[in-house]
Amino acid sequence: MTFSISSPAVAIVAPSVPAPGPRAGQPQKRRFPDAYKRRIVAEYDDAGNGDKGAILRRERLYTSHITTWRKAINAANESTPKRRGRPADTDEVRQIKELESEVAALKTKLVAKSQELDNANQALEILGKGVAFLEMLSSKNAK
Repeated sequence: MTFSISSPAVAIVAPSVPAPGPRAGQPQKRRFPDAYKRRIVAEYDDAGNGDKGAILRRERLYTSHITTWRKAINAANESTPKRRGRPADTDEVRQIKELESEVAALKTKLVAKSQELDNANQALEILGKGVAFLEMLSSKNAK
């Protein structure tokens, strides 16, 4: 089976040309090399107030580009990476948490001991009534 060049089954596509698709004519996201970012941020920082806008217009950038790039450059320059998540507790906060947990434990102990004391008082009251009843019976029998 042979194909001719005019056959619709054979398509010659260069590897560097993207296949046409629904987004073929749309603009693509711009990508900037790190050296360019560093150079523009340094130039922007050295410029006066009136010149900063001229730099942005000339390079077709926004201030958000500069601030994002500056943050990335500063983060890369830091020797230790920032810890993520909640900051560590200070000694005072740690001590306060320990004391609060100790207070909570003592409160639960107090509730248990007061319940124990109430039970003992009720038992003594019942015993007192029992002793009074037995004394009354013994005094009636003695007569």
